[in-house]
Amino acid sequence: MISRSLLLGTAAYLGVALALSLPAEAGHRDCSALHALNPDGDGSLDWREVRSAAKALFHKLNNDGDGTLELDEVAGRVGLLSFARANPDRDGSLDMGEWLGLVKHRFERANPDGDATIECDEWTSLRGLRLQKVTY
Repeated sequence: MISRSLLLGTAAYLGVALALSLPAEAGHRDCSALHALNPDGDGSLDWREVRSAAKALFHKLNNDGDGTLELDEVAGRVGLLSFARANPDRDGSLDMGEWLGLVKHRFERANPDGDATIECDEWTSLRGLRLQKVTY
């Protein structure tokens, strides 16, 4: 028989672990990055705004200045499988068109209501966090 204190301790531990692992949407939503990328101040990001942010990030990440992003330049933002999917010519780098294709895919996935804009709740969702990695 399991003691009551062991059950309570385990429940408390799991509660803390769960709270630490939940995305921002479970509690306070930090939408400061969304607001920083939102020049018209309407509280949401449309494709034009996301595209502009993604282009700026592309240039920032392109450390060697060759006009393409290699896997090491996007480490921590794009995983190996996503990189491979976004690189259909298999040349080992993403040009601007391929990069924007990846961003567009993440934009669409982060927008489940299909209204073509990303609001705070979508921005802080798990799919929104993936979009953030390629825009901010």
